[in-house]
Amino acid sequence: MTTATHNTQLWNQNADAWSEGIASAKDQINESFGIPYFLGLLGDIHGLQVLDAGCGEGRSTRHLARRGGLMTGIDIAESMIANAKKKAVDSAIKDTAPINYFVDSCQQIKSAEDKQYDLVTSYMALMDTPDLPQVLAEFFRVLKPGGKLAVMVRHPCFFTPGMKILNNQNAQRVALTVSNYFLRQAYVEKWSFSEQDGNAFQVTRYPYTISDYLQNLLKVGFQLSQVVEPRPTAPMVNQEPRLQFWQQHAALYLFFSATKPT
Repeated sequence: MTTATHNTQLWNQNADAWSEGIASAKDQINESFGIPYFLGLLGDIHGLQVLDAGCGEGRSTRHLARRGGLMTGIDIAESMIANAKKKAVDSAIKDTAPINYFVDSCQQIKSAEDKQYDLVTSYMALMDTPDLPQVLAEFFRVLKPGGKLAVMVRHPCFFTPGMKILNNQNAQRVALTVSNYFLRQAYVEKWSFSEQDGNAFQVTRYPYTISDYLQNLLKVGFQLSQVVEPRPTAPMVNQEPRLQFWQQHAALYLFFSATKPT
C-alpha cells in the first residue's frame, strides 16, 4: 500500500526517531553538504515571506529563519509538525521572527492564500509526494508575481528504484548501478541516517525523472532560473568522509529554481 494516507502514516511513525537523529547530528550528509549548498544557492532572503513546503521537523525552516526569512512551514505529518513547534523555541533561534507551522498538504495548501509568499522552498521533499504537477501548481498559486521557487531533491538519475551501491573487498563504496529510471510505480524504501542505525525508517518514494520536474514546472507557468547538480567541496569531504563517494562518482542532489512571472 502506497496511498497518500499511508505516506502520512509512515512519516508520523518516523517523526520521533527522525527528530532525535537530527538533534543528535546523525544526518551529517545533509548538514555538511546539502543544507549549506542549498542555503548558498538561495542568496539573501532577509525579510522575505517564505513558505517551507514539506518541512518535516523544521530543520530547513530553522536554518532559513536564522538567515532572516519570515518563515511558515507545512508538512502532512502531525507528529513532525509537533516536533517542529517544540524545536522552534530553542535558544538558537529565539531572536528570529516567530515561525508559523501548519499540518498541511503541498497538494492543497489550505493555510496559504493566493500570492502570499515571496519565496517557496522545498528541501528533500518532492520525491516523497504523489502528485508532482498539482504540488507545483500550488506553489505557483501561493507565490507573489515575481516570487521564487527553490527545490532540492535526491538526484533522480542516480536514486532510481533499482539503484545499488557497490562495495569493494574492503567494504569501501566504489561505484553504483542504476535501473528502472522510467518506472512510475511508488515504492516503500527502508532508509537510515547511517549503516550503524540499520533500517530505521520506511519512506514512500514516488519516482520522477529530470524532465518530470522541469517540464511540469514550465507547464504550470514558472520560468526556469537555475539547475545545479551540487558537488561536495574538499572541506565538506574533510568534515564528512562519506561525501568522497559523491564527489567522485555521482550527483547526490538536484537543485532547481524558478520564478513566477510578473
